Amino acid sequence: MRWLDTVAILCVLVGSGCGSGSQAKPAESSARTRPRAARPPASLYLEPEQTLSAQFNIRDLRFVGMDDGPVPDFRLRTEQGSSFDSRQLVGERPFVVVFFATWCAVCNLKMPMLRRALEVTEPVTVIGVAVDDPQTWPRVTPYLKRHGLTRMPLVRAQRYPAFAISYNPFSTVPLVVVVGKNGGLVDYQIGYAPNDEQRLEAALRLAKRIGPLKGHP
Repeated sequence: MRWLDTVAILCVLVGSGCGSGSQAKPAESSARTRPRAARPPASLYLEPEQTLSAQFNIRDLRFVGMDDGPVPDFRLRTEQGSSFDSRQLVGERPFVVVFFATWCAVCNLKMPMLRRALEVTEPVTVIGVAVDDPQTWPRVTPYLKRHGLTRMPLVRAQRYPAFAISYNPFSTVPLVVVVGKNGGLVDYQIGYAPNDEQRLEAALRLAKRIGPLKGHP
């Protein structure tokens, strides 16, 4: 069974996340974006500073775990001004993508667990993705400070819709995606469960030592 099929089943059975919430819109089949340049679907990423507008079709996107190959490419600029390019991460070090929202009650349970797991498995690259809209965005920095995650690079989901859909097709929070050094999906945690902390620690350790993907040098 493919990763994405498994995740879909878990999403229905568990239902432990905040979902898209009243302030987050579900993924749509197309969206107005500002791409840097035309790229193959597997490398599609969006850069908000560009002035040209275009549409992307969700059917052209790859999703995390859909084919058990390397995760979809992305290129992001954080709110702190740093940049992340998946092509520089894959093969070099594992990374974690964390989707959250300040209005999500379940996130308040997940974030302390995430912080503790990261502390015992450092170093690992973490990318925080806030799905807050403009109305609640001012709460994000105090929220991260309250949870002791002020050093976590922060990305605004609304600025990178193709990336957000590719890694979080169910538009749910909290969501933690663990990607191995080889670029393969190691774990996909939706919502919160009491054993998530131990599970995440194990996934992070595996992500550091995992070898090349089968059929992908």
